[in-house]
Amino acid sequence: MLTRLLLVVATTLGLTACGGGPAEVRMPEGVTVHIDQSRVLQKTRTVFLRLHNGSDQDLRVTRFVLSSPRFDDVVWTGDERVEAPYDADLELEMPRGRCGTGVDATVTLTYAVDGEERRSSLRPDDPYGAAARFLDRDCAERTLDEAADVELGDVTVVGEGGDSRLRLPVTITPTGERDDVVLRGFGDTVLFAQAEGSAVEIDRPVSGDPFTVDMVLRPARCDAHVLAEDKVGTLIPVEIAADGLPDGTSFYLPIGEARRSAFYDYYDQNCRLAGRGTYP
Repeated sequence: MLTRLLLVVATTLGLTACGGGPAEVRMPEGVTVHIDQSRVLQKTRTVFLRLHNGSDQDLRVTRFVLSSPRFDDVVWTGDERVEAPYDADLELEMPRGRCGTGVDATVTLTYAVDGEERRSSLRPDDPYGAAARFLDRDCAERTLDEAADVELGDVTVVGEGGDSRLRLPVTITPTGERDDVVLRGFGDTVLFAQAEGSAVEIDRPVSGDPFTVDMVLRPARCDAHVLAEDKVGTLIPVEIAADGLPDGTSFYLPIGEARRSAFYDYYDQNCRLAGRGTYP
C-alpha cells in the first residue's frame, strides 16, 4: 500500500541533508530503491520511491532527498518502518523537468538502525521509465511553449450516429523565439484513435503566421469495461521535433476537465449508436 506522508519540494541545494546531520555511511547490503508510478495515478504527477529492504536489519526512514540535474531537489520527511525483507513505497510529486538526457538521480536517505541514525546515498533505478517519461514530456512541452502559444478550441461532434467524429481545433501562434521546432502531429490512446482528417504526421514547422490544425477522433474500441477502468484514455500525445530532442518525443495535450468530460460523453454516445459494446 502506498504511504502518503509529508512532502516538501525544495528549490535550493541548501535544504539537502547536510551540516549537522548524521555522518554518511554505506547503505546496508541488499537495500535498493527505484522510481515508479501506480497505474491509477497516471493522470497525476504522483510517483513513488520503492525502497526494498533486502538486508537483515530493520530500517526506520525519516527523510530522503531525491536529486537530479534535470529537476529541483525533492525532500520527503516522515516516519516509515521498513522491516527486512519487505518494501515501502514513499510517494512524492514529480517536479517539472528540464531538458537533457537520462535521469541521473541520486537519493540520500536518513534512517535509523537499532536507534542509531544514519545517512546513505544510492542511485535509484527507473526500471519502467516512469521518471524519464515525465522529464522528456516536460522538455517537449517547454520546447513548444518557447516556440508558440497553443490555444485549444471548442469540442464539437461532426457527423451522425456511430459514424460521428469528435473534432478539436488547435491554434498554433509562433512566438518567433525558435525556428527549429516542428509539430509532427497527434497520437492515439487506448480509447481514441486519430480519424481521417486529423493532424497526424503533418511535420508542420512552428514558424511564420498562426495556423490551426484539427484533431479528429473516433473510438479506438467500444468496451464498457475498458471505459470503466480507463486511466489514460484522454491523455492525447502531441509529438514534436526540435534540436536536441530524441525522436518520438511527445507530451499530453492539456485538454482540461471540461473537454475531458466531452470526450467521454462522445465516446459513450458514439459506441451506443454504433451498436458496439454493452453499456448500462
